[in-house]
Amino acid sequence: MIKVLLFIKHFELGSKISSACVDAGYSVEFSDEDTDPNIFKDDSLIVFIDLDEKVFASVGLISELKRRKLKVIGLMDKIKNKERSKLQSAGCDIIFPKSSIVKNISKLITEIIN
Repeated sequence: MIKVLLFIKHFELGSKISSACVDAGYSVEFSDEDTDPNIFKDDSLIVFIDLDEKVFASVGLISELKRRKLKVIGLMDKIKNKERSKLQSAGCDIIFPKSSIVKNISKLITEIIN
């Protein structure tokens, strides 16, 4: 089963994304800034990161996840061009507005996997 990692502290957003992923047949694991990247298993494929959380909006974190060949999806309330550019250069595959992620999650995951 494909595992989705969530770097999201906001309870409601995390719950909605987690539920949508489980409904689509994916396993979900919540992670935080203290999670050791060495524990990510080979079945971990996709990461959702709340880029409005300062602790997660780190170029270092995104680069480390990308080095592990994970697909990195950033989430922001408002997408700012300067931030988007910096984070995509670090390895963020796509940055999506939080307002539309839940209703588009299964399509987005399917598109990224294929």
